[in-house]
Amino acid sequence: MKNKKIAIIGAGPIGLETALYGLQLGYDVTVFEKGRVGENIRKWGHVTLFSPWEMNHSILGPRLLKTNSTWQEPAAQALLTGREFVASYLEPLADLQCLSGKIHTQTEVVHIARGGLLKGEHIGSQERGDHLFRILTRTTDGAETYHSADIVIDTSGVYGTPNWLGTGGIPALGETQSQAFIDYHLPDLYGKDRERFAGKKTLLVGAGYSAATAVCDFENLIREEPETSLLWIVKSSGKQPVPPIADDPLAGRSSLTRQANQIAAANNDRIRFLSSTTVDSIYYRHADNSFEVGLRQGDKVEMQTFDRVIATVGFGPDNSLYRELQVHECYASRGPMKLAATLLGASTTDCMTQESAGADSLKNPEPDFYILGNKSYGRNPTFLLRIGLQQIVEVFALITGDSIVDLNSRLVQQAEQQV
Repeated sequence: MKNKKIAIIGAGPIGLETALYGLQLGYDVTVFEKGRVGENIRKWGHVTLFSPWEMNHSILGPRLLKTNSTWQEPAAQALLTGREFVASYLEPLADLQCLSGKIHTQTEVVHIARGGLLKGEHIGSQERGDHLFRILTRTTDGAETYHSADIVIDTSGVYGTPNWLGTGGIPALGETQSQAFIDYHLPDLYGKDRERFAGKKTLLVGAGYSAATAVCDFENLIREEPETSLLWIVKSSGKQPVPPIADDPLAGRSSLTRQANQIAAANNDRIRFLSSTTVDSIYYRHADNSFEVGLRQGDKVEMQTFDRVIATVGFGPDNSLYRELQVHECYASRGPMKLAATLLGASTTDCMTQESAGADSLKNPEPDFYILGNKSYGRNPTFLLRIGLQQIVEVFALITGDSIVDLNSRLVQQAEQQV
C-alpha cells in the first residue's frame, strides 16, 4: 500500500508540506507546479502576513530542515512578508534531499481523468478507484506528457483565477477585452510597480483586506507623489468598507482595518471613497493607455477616465482541471460540497476562530481525489494556513485507513521523551 503513487498539484506551502508528509509515510510522491515554488505567494510577496511564523508551518517541516545546520528558523512571533516566507521556508523545503527530483516546476496540470473511464461511468462507485488517474501536463515550452497516479491531491490554490469586476460575478461590459491591462493582484507600490502608479489616477474596486492594503499603500505613496490620486469604490452601502473584528487577536489586521476605514471616512481630494457603486463597463484605450469606466450607482451610470484599475474582487477555484472527475461542488462557493456545507454554517467570519471540519469533509465522490488548502475553501476568503496543515494530517488518515496517524504528534512525543 505504501508504494502507491501520489500526484500533488501545486508547490506552495500546503503542496510541499503534503509531499513531505507522504514521503515520511513511504509513498511515492510527485509535485507538479505551474510556475516556481511558492508562485502564488510570490505574486503578493511584498505583503506582510497577519499571522506569525509559528502558525504557518508544520512540526515536520522545520524538523527536517534542522538536519541542515545552515537553515535559520524565523522567530516564533515574526511577521514575514510573502517574499520572506518563500525564501526562508518554502525554498529550503523544496531543496531538501528527500524531495530531490520530485518537484516539477514550470509544469502545468491541464486535465485529470480516470484512465479508461468517462465522468459519467460508475457514478459514486468505488470501482472508479480501480482505474489509475491519467494526468495531462504541459511545460512552458509547450511539451505535453501523460502521468499516472493512484491518488491525486490538488493544492493549487485560487490566486491565479481572479473573479470578474462586473455586477453579479460576470464580466463588466468590455472587461474581457481589457482584462490583460487590469491589475487583479495587489501591486507593489513601494517597489517594482511604483512608477506605474505614481502621479496617476487609479480606480480601486472591492472591499476586504486586499483593498485595505492597497488603499493604505496609496496613502503613503500620495505623501511622496502628491499628483497621485485614487477613487475607491465598494458595492456595499456601509460607511466602513472593511468590517472590524471585535477584540481582533491579530494586531496587524486590526491596524490595517482601522487605517483603511479612517481613509474612507476622510474622503479627501486625493483618495475619494464611494459606497453602493459598481463597475458597469470598462474599456481600455490603447491610444493613450487609459481606461474609460462606467460607474453605476442605482440607475445612474457616470463615465470616468482612469490611468490604472486595481480589482480586489476575490478569487475562485479553477475547476477545469477536474471537470472529468466526479467532484460534488458547492452551489455558492464552488468548493468541495462537504467542506463548503460546514463553512456556510459557520457563525463567524474571523478565520482565527475556525476549527478543522474533520477528515470526512475532505472526501469527494471521486475515490482518492482530494482538494486541500485555499482551493478547498472555494470562494470563501477565510482560509488559514493552520487549517490547511491540519487537512494534511486528516487526508493521510483517509489514505492510510489509520485514523490516528499523525506524524506531527509523534514528533512532539519524541521531543518530550528526549527532555
